[in-house]
Amino acid sequence: MLAQAEAAQARVLAKAGAFAARLAEGSSAVVRDRDMALRGVAAEIAAAVRVSDRAVQRQIDTAYTLVNDYPATVHCLEKGLLTRAHVTVVEDIGRRIPTGLKGEFDQLAAEICLDETPGRARAELEILAERMHPRTLTERHEEAFRGRKIVRYTIGEGMSELRSVHSSVLIEGIFQRVTDQANAVIAAREPGSGDTRSLDEVRADLFADMLLTAIPTIDPTGDPVGDGGRPGGRAGGLGAIKAKVQVVIPVMALMGQSDVPCDLAGVGPIDAGTARLLAGNSYGTWERLLTHPITGLTMAVDTYHRTTAMDRYLKGRDKHCRWPGCRMPARKCEVDHNHDAALGGKTEICNLCCLCQRHHSMKQFTAWKIRQLDGGVIEWTSPTGRVYIDNPPGHGVHFSPEEDLPEDVWAKWTNPGIEFRLTDDPVDDPHAPAPF
Repeated sequence: MLAQAEAAQARVLAKAGAFAARLAEGSSAVVRDRDMALRGVAAEIAAAVRVSDRAVQRQIDTAYTLVNDYPATVHCLEKGLLTRAHVTVVEDIGRRIPTGLKGEFDQLAAEICLDETPGRARAELEILAERMHPRTLTERHEEAFRGRKIVRYTIGEGMSELRSVHSSVLIEGIFQRVTDQANAVIAAREPGSGDTRSLDEVRADLFADMLLTAIPTIDPTGDPVGDGGRPGGRAGGLGAIKAKVQVVIPVMALMGQSDVPCDLAGVGPIDAGTARLLAGNSYGTWERLLTHPITGLTMAVDTYHRTTAMDRYLKGRDKHCRWPGCRMPARKCEVDHNHDAALGGKTEICNLCCLCQRHHSMKQFTAWKIRQLDGGVIEWTSPTGRVYIDNPPGHGVHFSPEEDLPEDVWAKWTNPGIEFRLTDDPVDDPHAPAPF
């Protein structure tokens, strides 16, 4: 009922905007006169409902754009299939789409939002918008990268804020590294030390330490006593903590034959050039996830010994916690037996998925039930019997790469009689997906 009412309100406000446009028709100063007409209409409504006319004018502008540029999304909102939060995500990302492509984006965005929470939908719509944009993300990233900077703001009480605008990959790596170091400091606290700093406080202190001294100067994870009993012995482990990022790179982008955007797990799209640089500089520490060019599903992974390979596959398939709507990256999740091993559940791909600590505990200690269906689909059943389905990431709309791929490569992807591999390593894990 709320969604229906919000859609009705948007349509009424859009009609007010259209009415103001008609009032200005035929004027030699259309822009000025439409603005004046809109001000008059907004003032009429504002006076009736006792709110600011400026606020009403902004609402009319927003509603007019929404109703005219995103009719499919508004229709789904009207039917109660989407929430206002979904619509906000579509509007936010849709601003990047050129006018001529907004209709197609609207249709695809509405379809994606029907099956996802706003947070997860945003991640898929980010990729969709990048794929639809006439300029590649690589081109736009190179232009935006020249705008990197650090700015500071005074916020009062003797405090200031330092803000860095930089590559998403570097910002994600910086934040993760300083978080890992802060957790190490907290874990190394001695009982009764008097250090009661929160994670945020420790993180901020380490950040300042490293920027001012290049390395953390206060390292409680080290040996406090050196040779001869002198303080400051062996260096601790904070300096050895490195940032880790998970990037999903389509095969053709990795090979340099495409500039489609890649996915920085838990953050959003990054340009193909940066992704290739990360892959090239990792010297064997990166894990290849071969994704299908149409569905986007993970088809195969590097395989070594069984347990490690299964974890690689699961984290590549799930990308994040499999509770509907949770976006905790898989690298921070626990691999869970859907049917408990203690109750006879087998340790196999079709009985395992990634759950964050919060939802793993909920599954274990509440009446919620979980079951894995074919294709990695997770079915949750609530204590009241309601069923919720969570599809593995990659079920969103993807464009066919027929025009971008060489004919011989496209044939290998589409002809089931041809085997296609990117490695000569033997597949020794019976749980790994079959070669395709």
